[in-house]
Amino acid sequence: MSEINTTPLVSICIPTYNGAKYIEETIECAINQTYQNIEIIISDDQSTDNTLKICNSFALKDDRIKVFQNKHNIGLVGNWCEVINKTSKESEWIKFLFQDDLMDAATVEKMVDCAISSNVDFVLTNRQYFFEKDISNKTKDDFGNVKKTGKIFTESRKYSPAEVSKLITPYIFHNCLGEPPCTLFKKDKFTTTDFPLDMPQMVDYVFNLNKILEGDFYFLNELLVKFRVHNNSQTNKNTSSLKKSTKNILRLVEIHFYEKLKICHLILNNSKFKHINEIMGEDNISCIKQYIFYRSYYKNKGFHTRISNLYRSSNLNSFIFNNCKPSFIFIKYKIANYNLKARNLRIKYDI
Repeated sequence: MSEINTTPLVSICIPTYNGAKYIEETIECAINQTYQNIEIIISDDQSTDNTLKICNSFALKDDRIKVFQNKHNIGLVGNWCEVINKTSKESEWIKFLFQDDLMDAATVEKMVDCAISSNVDFVLTNRQYFFEKDISNKTKDDFGNVKKTGKIFTESRKYSPAEVSKLITPYIFHNCLGEPPCTLFKKDKFTTTDFPLDMPQMVDYVFNLNKILEGDFYFLNELLVKFRVHNNSQTNKNTSSLKKSTKNILRLVEIHFYEKLKICHLILNNSKFKHINEIMGEDNISCIKQYIFYRSYYKNKGFHTRISNLYRSSNLNSFIFNNCKPSFIFIKYKIANYNLKARNLRIKYDI
């Protein structure tokens, strides 16, 4: 039997794009980790500010830092995948750190200890939000209403997929697991297809869901990661109010409706979600799906044709339109809205 390597090489992966304002503080977080066997991989997605210059200045002073720039802009999630692809062959674990976020100096050390002592491939830790001065009170309230991971998994310990399913089902339509910097995962368990590219807001949530539903994982209930909320952050851009234009409306439909329809599809069709399927019941999931479908049209009058085109162009076309037709929307939505069963489900799962 081979000995377990208790100090495996961990790649701290920092994908960047126009992050000059905060990147120095972020890199210093990585450099100052108490865990020594690290490499710091930075993948820049064609920044137009001083991000690359700042990163290169750090690399000149610390040979653990490797800086790469993509030949062309490949987008947010594409750069997540690319930064992992740039890690060394010796790397065993991936620890994301985004360009505007922070983490405690002992974060990597604590998460690696949990992974090795519990023999798991995925570790999740808790996070806290901190807000820039110009963030509105409404945005602060919205983030304050996000279900805290530490309120779902209350103990620092290993959890099985069956346990996870019971605990997470009431919050399944909301990201209650945190962002990529909250995770540490085994590199050889990752493929680029793990990130669902058709989910602009919940791509990281579904990634995390898939990992914790396919095998045991460890939750470390400590606030080790600090998630910065500012007006230029992608999360804040996705969730902020947008002027009513076709482009923006379709973006909001993707975030608030299509992604929930996709989660319904995953629960019904992905074997990893079998326990959640059993808990919720297929009839209830179908009822929720119909409500989300009709609400997406009802809330966006004047854009029905474009919404239909959006749904038809997705790979969930047949699923979305099964038993759902974009006609007589007002009547169908009112029926779905006032149906007692549907109302109880909406309350239960906070839809």
